[in-house]
Order: sequence, then C-alpha cells, then structure tokens
Amino acid sequence: MDVHEAMERPIAERVRTVLARGAAGTIEAGILRRPLRSARVRDDGVIVLVVDVGGMSREAGDVDRVAAAGATATVEIVDTVCTGRCRGSAPRPSFALDGRPASCGAGRGGAGGGGRAAGGDDDDCAVARGVVTLSGIVTASSPARRRRLVTTDGGGTGPNSEGGSLRLSELQPLEITYLTADGVHVVPRAALAAAAVDPIGVDEQVWLHRLAADTGLASRLALRAGRQIAGTDPRIVAIDRYGVDLRIGSTGGGFRDLVRLPFAQVCADSDDVLAQLSALTR
Repeated sequence: MDVHEAMERPIAERVRTVLARGAAGTIEAGILRRPLRSARVRDDGVIVLVVDVGGMSREAGDVDRVAAAGATATVEIVDTVCTGRCRGSAPRPSFALDGRPASCGAGRGGAGGGGRAAGGDDDDCAVARGVVTLSGIVTASSPARRRRLVTTDGGGTGPNSEGGSLRLSELQPLEITYLTADGVHVVPRAALAAAAVDPIGVDEQVWLHRLAADTGLASRLALRAGRQIAGTDPRIVAIDRYGVDLRIGSTGGGFRDLVRLPFAQVCADSDDVLAQLSALTR
C-alpha cells in the first residue's frame, strides 16, 4: 500500500460512513433543488437516494423532473454531528410544541443528519466535519409515493396523515468529493464501494452524547494530551474507530484548538472504545 492509498482509505471510509447514517442533505437537478432524506452507497458504487418531492406541482411536471432517470444531479450532504452542548447552551423546553421530544437540529436526518434547529444549536453543539458532494447521472427512479406520518400512539398527525411525497432514485456517481478544512479530497467510486463503514463513526452522535454525560472526561483527556485546562473548556467533538478529537478553547473565546488523540488500536466495537478511552485517561 503506497502513501496515497493509505491517505485515501480513511476519507473513503468517512464518506461511506456519512452516507450509511442516512444523513440528510439536498439534491439539485438543473434549476430544481429538493431536500434529500437519505443517501446510501451500494457495494457496486451506486448511490441510492430518497428524495422529498412533496409540495411540487404535478401540472408543471416538476415531480417527474426531480431525480428522474437520465437527469444530471448533484447531491450535497454536510457531515454534521451534535455533541450534546445544545442541552445546556440556551433556555429551551425539553419538548417540542407538537409533543414530540425536542432534538438537536444536527440530528434531524438521523444519527448524523445536517441542519440546525432555529435558535437551538450553537457553534459548541453542531460540529461540521466536512461536506460530501456527489455528482452523476440518475440511472433509475421510482414513481413519487406519499409518505405517511405516524405518531407514537399509532395515529396520523394530519387530516390525511400524509407527510409529502418521496421518490427512490439511483445515482451513478461520476465525481465524489469530501471538502474539509485542509482541502478537497477526491474519492474514486471504486474506493468508496470497497470502503468499510466505521462501526463507531456511524453512531458518532450517540457516542458524543454518551461521553458528554461524563463531565470530567474531556478535561482528563486534555491533560493526557499534555494540555493545560485552566481557563479552558475542553469538549469531545468527534470519535471514530481510530481515536477522538478534543476542542480546547479558552472560556473567554480567545483561542480554540483541535487536538487528535489516536487510539492504540483500531476499535471494532464499543468494548474496544471503552478500553481505549480508559487507557487514554490513566
């Protein structure tokens, strides 16, 4: 394995993991731009999309033009996770007005969905790691189908219990990129198809919420990394099977550093992660 291959594999794995979360984003075909409910990669490299086409005019033919077979489409998904900071970052109710549990905007699209709740998240809560962009040709598309919303008691939420229309499409990607702070990474389709899904990264948001419950863990990790914690607010902002990321910033907002703490071994499950975290804080 050469150096370039070694560098590309984690990026391809990260992209496949983001897609495996069912993370929400947008899809653009021509001048039309619609919400994307999920995008997952098959082992042959084809991307399966679930597109929200609800509320569009059938008379104008817009529904048929969104992610229709033969169309050129671009998908954009922000790799965003919620660290749990929003629970205490601002006064807010513990429930939504419609009775559903309140959730961070970064979690709308699943375990790692993008977006923000209006007035809810802040920069200490929603952490964007990068942006996945998929461009290609739609090779197959299903008819638009009504999406039924069901409440916890089994009943519908509206007069007809309908929540818009969804369309299932297949995208043959011609270009796959992952934009990060250090530049744009091009991911070959074959590399994406061959990449594994990170078993820890796919549940990263759940892990971050869990680790945030231990209020002293981030400080112990910062000390282990040789950092001074006086006057700082250490926070765990990322975890995958290779290690954890700490964001260490001054309480006055003067500086903010990102510190990577690699694990001694690649983790395969939660037991491995807990063992590695324990080793890092000894």
